[in-house]
Amino acid sequence: MEILLLPFMQRALLGGIIVAGLLAYLGIFTMLRRSSFFGDSIAHSSLTGVALGILLGIPPILSAILYAVAVSFLIPILRKKSQLPIDSLLGIILPFSMAVGVILLSITPGYQPELISFLFGSILGISWSNIYLMTAIACVLLIFIIQFQQKLLNISFDPEYAKILGIKVHTVDTMYHLSLAVAIVLGIQLVGIILVNALLIIPAATARLFATSLKSMFILAPMISIVTTLIGLYISYFLNVPSGPTIAVVSGVVFAGSVIWKNL
Repeated sequence: MEILLLPFMQRALLGGIIVAGLLAYLGIFTMLRRSSFFGDSIAHSSLTGVALGILLGIPPILSAILYAVAVSFLIPILRKKSQLPIDSLLGIILPFSMAVGVILLSITPGYQPELISFLFGSILGISWSNIYLMTAIACVLLIFIIQFQQKLLNISFDPEYAKILGIKVHTVDTMYHLSLAVAIVLGIQLVGIILVNALLIIPAATARLFATSLKSMFILAPMISIVTTLIGLYISYFLNVPSGPTIAVVSGVVFAGSVIWKNL
């Protein structure tokens, strides 16, 4: 328990609880929609936002959020105008944004340690200002998601039937993608661009193995995500290994163990 006396571990634990719970909650909708690739694409695309922040001298997390939000707004427009499937559009946007980010970073003078932290996470380097920002954003997103939860579920299962019910599918969908983009960028601080999908998808998939209803899934997924994040933090501290990858590995091991247990 002595690690709880360390200020950086206190901040890491608080940040982990807030963001892991939020991403797991949103991950349920992502899994129901079978759109996990969307989260991965937003995460990788945010590298351009990070690069712009470093290049322009503004907080990278802010520029990453703005870029991720812009991409989340652009995807539905491109889908409507081009008539291409969503997976094709994401397959175009992901490499394009990653490539732009790499080019921008290459023309930025000097070594950029922020890049490593954004690629693989820097949960131990979270400041109190980050915690306050995360808490405020998480509260706003949760209020929206809880308020529109039933509408989001209707759209996730059957968009056409949702329209018959009078739900403004395009508007609600846009707000959901916006919320998901912001939450993913917050998660990047924990486990990085490369591994953020672990917090978004794995806890929701694990919860689905044991849940008897959607209501229980919305309870189990955040609990699993928070517990695996805290376990990953403890293991990374005592073994002196990177926190982000450790959290992702713990999540994967818990999922694999759950599959084995379920089959037994």
